[in-house]
Amino acid sequence: MATLRSWAETPRHVRTVRGRGRAWDAIMALLRSAQAGRPGVVLIEGEAGTGKSLLLASAVRTAAALGLSTAAGGVGEFGEVVPLEPLLSAFVGLAAVGDAGPGGRPGRRLRIVGELRAELERRGGEGPVLVSVDDLQRADPATLAAVHTLTRTLVSCPVVWLLARRTTGGAIGADRLFDLLERDGATRLTLDPFDDATVREVVIDMLGAVPDPDLLALAAETGGNPALLTELLTGLRDEETVQVVDGRARLVTPRIPQRIRADLRHRLGQVGPGTRHLLSVGAVLGRSFCLEDTAEVLGTTPAALLPQLDEAFAEGLLVAAPEELAFRNGLLWQVVTDAVPAPVRRALHRQIGDLLMARGGSAVPAAASHLMQGVRVGDSRALAALDRAAAEVLLESPRAAAALAAHALRLTDPTDPAWPARTVTAVRALSMAGRLQEALGLVDSALMTPLPGETSVRLRCLRSAILPLTGRTKEAATEASALLTTPGLCGELRDEAELVLLNTQAGMGDDAGARARAERIVSAAGGHGDALLTGALITLALSEWGSGRLADGLRLAREAVRHARSADARRLHPRMILAMLLIDVLRIEEARAVMESAGKEAETAGHLAWAAAPAVLRARMHLAAGRFHDAAAEAEAGLAITSPLGPHVLTSHLLSVLATATLRAGDLRVARSYAEGERPPLCHCGSAYADARLLLARAQVAVASEGAAAAAETVGRLCDDLATQRLTLISEPTAAPWLVRTVLALGDRGRARTVVAAMDRLAGDHPAFTGIGITAAHAHGLLDRDRGALERAAAEHADPWARASAAEDLGMLITEECPTLRRDAVAGLDTALMAYTALGAARDAARVRRRLRRLGIRRRHWNQADRPVSGWASLTDTERSVSALVAQGLTNRQVADQLFMSAHTVAFHLRHIFRKLEVTSRVELTRLTMEADT
Repeated sequence: MATLRSWAETPRHVRTVRGRGRAWDAIMALLRSAQAGRPGVVLIEGEAGTGKSLLLASAVRTAAALGLSTAAGGVGEFGEVVPLEPLLSAFVGLAAVGDAGPGGRPGRRLRIVGELRAELERRGGEGPVLVSVDDLQRADPATLAAVHTLTRTLVSCPVVWLLARRTTGGAIGADRLFDLLERDGATRLTLDPFDDATVREVVIDMLGAVPDPDLLALAAETGGNPALLTELLTGLRDEETVQVVDGRARLVTPRIPQRIRADLRHRLGQVGPGTRHLLSVGAVLGRSFCLEDTAEVLGTTPAALLPQLDEAFAEGLLVAAPEELAFRNGLLWQVVTDAVPAPVRRALHRQIGDLLMARGGSAVPAAASHLMQGVRVGDSRALAALDRAAAEVLLESPRAAAALAAHALRLTDPTDPAWPARTVTAVRALSMAGRLQEALGLVDSALMTPLPGETSVRLRCLRSAILPLTGRTKEAATEASALLTTPGLCGELRDEAELVLLNTQAGMGDDAGARARAERIVSAAGGHGDALLTGALITLALSEWGSGRLADGLRLAREAVRHARSADARRLHPRMILAMLLIDVLRIEEARAVMESAGKEAETAGHLAWAAAPAVLRARMHLAAGRFHDAAAEAEAGLAITSPLGPHVLTSHLLSVLATATLRAGDLRVARSYAEGERPPLCHCGSAYADARLLLARAQVAVASEGAAAAAETVGRLCDDLATQRLTLISEPTAAPWLVRTVLALGDRGRARTVVAAMDRLAGDHPAFTGIGITAAHAHGLLDRDRGALERAAAEHADPWARASAAEDLGMLITEECPTLRRDAVAGLDTALMAYTALGAARDAARVRRRLRRLGIRRRHWNQADRPVSGWASLTDTERSVSALVAQGLTNRQVADQLFMSAHTVAFHLRHIFRKLEVTSRVELTRLTMEADT
């Protein structure tokens, strides 16, 4: 094991400057001022342990080495403070001037100040002088007054002053002195806690090794306090809880060293009982807490707690955050929490949980956390409270509900009469929270035990609804069919089974069967709940859409939105379905309005297994607008949500966007990895809609990688499916032109005519959807080599990439058909090149440049394609927007709300921003953003 160096043993320049560069620069400027014969004052302040004394000592040594006369004094921590002692201790030769103690006369004190002034004038006449006084927060009023007088009167001497004070402890006199000196022109510096990057550097300095994430996380709990960080690392060494192997420092256990626990307990022992009570309750509430909550638990008012708060602030135990109070650092909070006996802590959690649950709303998730920590096995009253809490938060916070319900079930004996009902609640909550495998395991285990009849049926209904989300569609259909034959099944349970069977039929490709069942449900609407009716309308809408009856599909989707009045119906997310169809026909603004009207419905109004749906839609909107990097970011964020759930119905949607976006951005290798399914496993319970989009993306990647012949079978299948399904043509405005171009390259004009005929029918049946007519013109122009049709597509396509593709096709047609019109051909290709370049479609731009070279035209690579891989210039527009909002202090959720994306997507962008800028914290990002703005 490597030897751990103490802070005192590290190189002096590292100890002085590490994280304190600005302060050291000011000190060096002060010494240069003295050498130039000018007076000056630098004020250093900060909380205990921030390195003030170290800076002053280094400054004195440096001044002496530079030839300055030095006088260093300070105020002792213990014993009675003698008036003027700090200054007298700096000038040892004047210590015998006379008694300046408490019994001394004021005139004698004035005489001492006069002698100090004379001594400084004498030394200043011989050369520059540095006077350093530390710990002025403990100084007596006479010392403070003398310092103020001497700094103002010795303006003609090369005497400079370096004064330090601690900001905690309530030293009003020292604070007033610093204010006066700053007003007179002194430089005032506050030693802030180390940021994350500096903490990491100090850990590396002391350990001589790179720390692992757990060690860094524990080091961060010091709050960036240098002294506490040093004590922590030294304590970890002494207790052998950190190991250094092969240049890596690994934390063996996260236990706080005993030396720190003892020191913090000593500090806590110095405050009064009332303050300790305040801190104990606050610690159980959390690392940060509301004063109102603390007062309510203590049975008092916030005003009555002001004396205790004053003491806690003065001793540096608490700090004031914008909205709450917080412990000075995580180590202190942990020590205070551990000092509360376990039974007392459990009782406090219970009391706090009841208090917060009574408030409801946004307080419920926190209430749930406290209730779980305050309940014991067999405590029927407390378990009933957990049941109520789980029921109350199920819709608005499924994760909290799942945690509550699962915890309540763990604390319930299987022989308890409440066990069956708690099992049903836990399964429902776990499935809605996206913990699908855990929910299935619980229901399968429960069904192996004797259960009341209704409980068994409810669990089977839940099981049948969960199975499709994990890819077990056929099993779900079998379970739902069996349930529908159960004698006496009616009402809500029958509706649930019907809905599962309806969805599984559609998911397995039985469009006719699903449509017939949906029509029967709608015709008997009065006998069903609105959840089943909403599901039937969605099924019919998608069926009409796939058959090419777009107006009817939109009408039914809108009707589904209107019928989704209950929470169960809204969990089917009809608004998301409507938005998806609107994106297909490039009604992007209307789709965005529908999504905004849904608010956070997809993330909070139900099944978190569907929480990635907004990311899917936002990714597709970015793709349609030509923002390929943003589309990929949203889709990656969606995968981060769905991947832990296993095979998922939305995976096909996400992979199709990722494959298409990365292909257009020019990264063929990554596009192939998405298209070939190297990422999360696909769920084959999905829909023909998702499968068609992914199949098209796979074919496009295969053609780009290996040529048209390699994808001939897949392309042929896509063309042949158009006889019954139009989804490929509807959901992607570039699909028809691409298919025509590809099958023509394969010499298959018959299939090319099939595609064009299908697009012509769609366009003729839907004149109101102008985008379909433009796509039909593009496909027609390719088949019939119609220059006018391609010119229309190149001018009118709403999708910018499709517009560029049409311009490229137009340029190539003119090149091949009319060699004499070389200028027109070049103009078309130039238009395509500029468009591809502006979109960042590097591969497409390279292809057009090659075609131009064949015409004898050379075009330079445009700046957009030459974006650097790191530094501020490497950031995309979206990444810069995220950086700007983070620099304003916004959280990921607040940034997401501002930019209409998910918090997962913001986190994805931040990871890329940190990598490109080579930063590790939001503080560093804020600094770089401000510098870039400047």
